[in-house]
Amino acid sequence: MNIKYLLAACTLLGLLCITTAQKPLLCYYGSWAHYRSGRGQFTVENIDPWLCTHVIYSFLGINEDGTVAILDYWLDIDLENFRKFNELKNRNPNLKTLAAIGGYSVGSETFSRVAANPDLRWRFAESARDFCLQHGFDGIDMDWEYPGQRGGDPVNDRANFVHMLADLRQVLSASGLMLTAAVGAPQHLAEISYDIPGISQHLDFINLMTYDYNGPWNDFTGHNAPLFAGPSDANDFQRTLNVHHSVMYWLSQGAPANKLILGIPIYGRTFTLQDSWNYWLRAASSGPGLAGSYTEEPGSLAYFEICPFFTRKWVRHWEDNQKIPFGVSGDQWIGYDDVDTTWIKCGYVHEHGLAGAMVWSIEQDDFHGYCGSINPIMSTIRQCFQ
Repeated sequence: MNIKYLLAACTLLGLLCITTAQKPLLCYYGSWAHYRSGRGQFTVENIDPWLCTHVIYSFLGINEDGTVAILDYWLDIDLENFRKFNELKNRNPNLKTLAAIGGYSVGSETFSRVAANPDLRWRFAESARDFCLQHGFDGIDMDWEYPGQRGGDPVNDRANFVHMLADLRQVLSASGLMLTAAVGAPQHLAEISYDIPGISQHLDFINLMTYDYNGPWNDFTGHNAPLFAGPSDANDFQRTLNVHHSVMYWLSQGAPANKLILGIPIYGRTFTLQDSWNYWLRAASSGPGLAGSYTEEPGSLAYFEICPFFTRKWVRHWEDNQKIPFGVSGDQWIGYDDVDTTWIKCGYVHEHGLAGAMVWSIEQDDFHGYCGSINPIMSTIRQCFQ
């Protein structure tokens, strides 16, 4: 179905996308939000167990001996965060819980060494199984960022990651547990890190991290997660930095559409403009934008920090080729996703027969409803997937 017709139909039906079966919505939970101050604090008790089909606890690590590492013992064990997280299933028995192992801060070196050793790979698979059974998780989400990169083995990691997933699949399946993976979506990352047919055969879902295409690591503005290429993309490489190109690449390389999960960010990437009068896409920037009051990370803002801007002095702009908004106030610039882009991306999931969507991350939505409805990004996806 053409996306324009799908969206028109959604509008006529009160923005309710009709499908023959409910698609999964996988929601990552950044447990460190427990430590945020004031209205930014988000605990397990803030999770609505009916919004998502799967919730993913982030993050655990990996030890040199191949065992699963608990990274925050005080929060996860002493404060019983694992227990509280899995007790969400008492309220919604259909909910599935997964534990994410890895993340950007964990890096690649230990993953690479464990994946290269058959004995350590098997120990890791057994440790992951035992962890799930002990704490009540329904499976593992592998988040190695990224095989062959960031300290990994550029020659062997690609093949060894397939072996690692094969061992995990065998051990986890024997106990009725799931296996998913979060993967770098852009072609320039994926072609280094992944044997796409190889990993696909072992995974229940492939969670495409279709965001961070642009950010303050560049010296010009660019949207975090544009759906399509646009006229401001100045070269062939920039024209690959969008959701559509990544999805088409993964499909062309053998990823089954019915396993691909489209990532939707509930945060934006910010920049400081060199010239506040030059504020369009690919405008010169001098570094990251100001940190948020609650997330406290220069260059990134949670949606609950972004949405109040537009009741004040920020101006929202729309770029129709890429289907993206961005906001400007003085020398501050942000590219972000909102309810409008989320509806469009939901339509894209339906149009291309993808398995579903995932969000990074649940604690960054407007969970208090300060800008209107509670959890507007996730609620939009959930409504569209009913």
